[in-house]
Amino acid sequence: MRIQFAVITCFFVVGLSLGALPLFISDELGASDSIVGMVIGAQFLASLGSRVFVGRLLRSGARRCVAVSLGALALYGALLALGGQAFEGTVPLLVAARIVQGVAVGTLITAAIVWTIDKLGESSTARVLAMTGISIYGAVACGAPVGIVLFKLWGLAAAGGVAVVVALLALAALATVTDEVRHGEQKAAGGKVFGKVLVPGAVLFLHGVGFVSIEAFVSLYFAASGWSMVTVALSLFGLSFVAVRLSLGHLLQGNRLQRLAALSLACQALGLALLALAPNQYWALLFVALVGGSCSLTFPALGTLAAGRCSPHERGTAMAFYAGFQDASYALTGPVIGLVIQAHGYGTGFFAAGLCALGGLVLLRRARP
Repeated sequence: MRIQFAVITCFFVVGLSLGALPLFISDELGASDSIVGMVIGAQFLASLGSRVFVGRLLRSGARRCVAVSLGALALYGALLALGGQAFEGTVPLLVAARIVQGVAVGTLITAAIVWTIDKLGESSTARVLAMTGISIYGAVACGAPVGIVLFKLWGLAAAGGVAVVVALLALAALATVTDEVRHGEQKAAGGKVFGKVLVPGAVLFLHGVGFVSIEAFVSLYFAASGWSMVTVALSLFGLSFVAVRLSLGHLLQGNRLQRLAALSLACQALGLALLALAPNQYWALLFVALVGGSCSLTFPALGTLAAGRCSPHERGTAMAFYAGFQDASYALTGPVIGLVIQAHGYGTGFFAAGLCALGGLVLLRRARP
């Protein structure tokens, strides 16, 4: 549980940032949506880059990787608080801070998955992925409204301060958790493993576009539309995510994971398209909740499909590549959807995200173990 607490803390800070940063950059700095997308995307691009060396870092122990990553998250919080002073050069500072956060996130999530599987055994892979999936998406979805509230009440510095505190608490909680020593492990061939996870990873990439579009831009969409219930929107997004996971999570133990992922993607596409056409904030709230619920089971379902294609000794590498597709999606979605919104409006941006979910449906028919 303490390893999962580190994952929850990590992605709560991600959500905190996604809630507070777009409003700060737009309202306090007066920057465009493309700048918002660039700052948001910097973290995920850095997370993707961390996949190049995270395998080597894991040789020093998964516990050490998680601990160092939590320390880097505390540093990120301090930089975020400094950036909240809105001085000249704030945008480059925020980009640098997001790069620090991105490397920390990319390293921590891979190390935490490997560490947990090492402790529970290879047979626990599906359960670990399901548990990690709810930790990731639930923490992000819950952190975003907290970030908005903190920003509106006390500014970006408050969000940064909270990030420092929770990261240090998670680090302290790991003090007595031991590492696991691996003996005689076969070396996985990276190119071969990448080919095995390519299709489910590509579907995850397309799924992530909708998730980030909501987290990064729904607050600005509500503000531009003159709707006041933006905090409620992000709260419903998180609550629907958790509710679906708690009520339907048992389906992840079945043998119809491809069908489950397909249904989730279809609901996501529908919710995003309807959000683009929402006539008022009450309908928009309903559609945001639909998208939130649709995101709940996709990550663990696709991850289990990906892991099922690999031998036991390949699964650590497979999970690093699989999570890398998510990082790539998050890195590109912010700036690309930001440019679409700047050119054609929020409705077009959400509609484009819905088309990506439909693209995932087309690819999913090939995602068989």
